[in-house]
Amino acid sequence: MIRMSALALVVHTHLACATVVVDAGTARDVPATVPARVVLPVSNTPAAATVAARSSRPLQSATGVAPGQAGYVHYFLLRMPDDSTEVQVGIELEDQRIAWSFPDLGVVISPFIAGGEVQAGGKTYDVWHLYAIRPFPDDAAMARLRKALPARIGPWVTAGIPYCLDDSPQNQCMSCLGFVLRVLFPGRGGDYPSLPRDFHYTTNPSQYTPNDLLLYLSGMPELPNRNARLQRLAQLNLPDDLRMDLEELVHTMNPGGASTAPRSVPLTSRQKRAGTVRNAPPQKLRPGL
Repeated sequence: MIRMSALALVVHTHLACATVVVDAGTARDVPATVPARVVLPVSNTPAAATVAARSSRPLQSATGVAPGQAGYVHYFLLRMPDDSTEVQVGIELEDQRIAWSFPDLGVVISPFIAGGEVQAGGKTYDVWHLYAIRPFPDDAAMARLRKALPARIGPWVTAGIPYCLDDSPQNQCMSCLGFVLRVLFPGRGGDYPSLPRDFHYTTNPSQYTPNDLLLYLSGMPELPNRNARLQRLAQLNLPDDLRMDLEELVHTMNPGGASTAPRSVPLTSRQKRAGTVRNAPPQKLRPGL
């Protein structure tokens, strides 16, 4: 089992900060809190091209880090000091390190953790990697993301942005989900993320969870009904854990017509690692406050 101290992460953070800013490194996905929710502004970005690409093209995924995966979004399971479990999300860097906003550490860059312990703020966090997903099916979009990662991530690492469940305006603190969404869909002035219009398909069009991001990246919500989603799922080449989680999410969505993102986290693959997942309080981003 890997055991890392907060000091070790901070050291890697400072080294990575210079590397990210100068060498165009790429970030990895971070675990986002399970039932955490983020409130975001609506973007005017057209959705048609994105919808067509996501619903009709393969979903590229991975079970770890590897060369060529810079920009991949990684899902982790995090056991908190009180034994509750949450989902963390982050971004993979060019050198296979992970950029994320971690409890008691804030926005940092750390070595990839497949499974182990992180010591932070005098507390112990158990971390398990679940899977990784390529966020954009289009090669040109991925190339733009990889090129932009240093400029998007470096300043937050340098500034030591703290972690929080409720994101604040002007980047005073960030949740893991808020961090990843800012990297993928940067807003004006680097503040709140500006999501494409086709991201807005949940029951509450201004609040999102890591599940919403997972469904969006998979292209499931744009399909007309459950049968179409299950058919797409059967055609995709996915890691077992990702397939189980998506299947669980598909069955919790509205069976036809408009999609309804689930409020709870699928337990299937995550229970295998850490037992029953307990929902955490909602996490929100409140624009304008």
